[in-house]
Amino acid sequence: MTDEEIIEEIKEFFCIEEFVDNTTFAKYGDRCWQFLCPRLLETVLILRKGINKGMSINSWKWGGSQQQRGLRTNICDIVSKKTAAGKLYLSAHVTGKAVDITVTGMEAEAARNWIKENEELFPYKIRLEHKKNGVPISWLHLDVYSNPQNPKIYFFDV
Repeated sequence: MTDEEIIEEIKEFFCIEEFVDNTTFAKYGDRCWQFLCPRLLETVLILRKGINKGMSINSWKWGGSQQQRGLRTNICDIVSKKTAAGKLYLSAHVTGKAVDITVTGMEAEAARNWIKENEELFPYKIRLEHKKNGVPISWLHLDVYSNPQNPKIYFFDV
């Protein structure tokens, strides 16, 4: 699929406001799609169609508080705290290659396992955040950073 076809198809399930914060959307509107990696969008699309359950990324459009679960800019709280005093901070969220997803009616661990069990559906390498301090995290962090040393589906801990 072309980048444009991916964007058109993903719009059946997600709006751009779910992928960006309210400040970015206020400035760029529907043009925000350009900031997101097509590999990420295709991966999310395959996941959404494969699991066949509702998914939530950012919720600010509907009055929720979530707005840093997709693209993160230099003025997002998470990024600005990490870049204080000139520290370098490169995350998959900052480069438009990551999302944090909540799957309706499915625990994050089950979603991670579904991705691993169905890895042949995905054309790209996927990194999945798994545990923090030894405990599985309660959301699905998915990114398309590709390290040649990693397996196709790579679980990492923070």
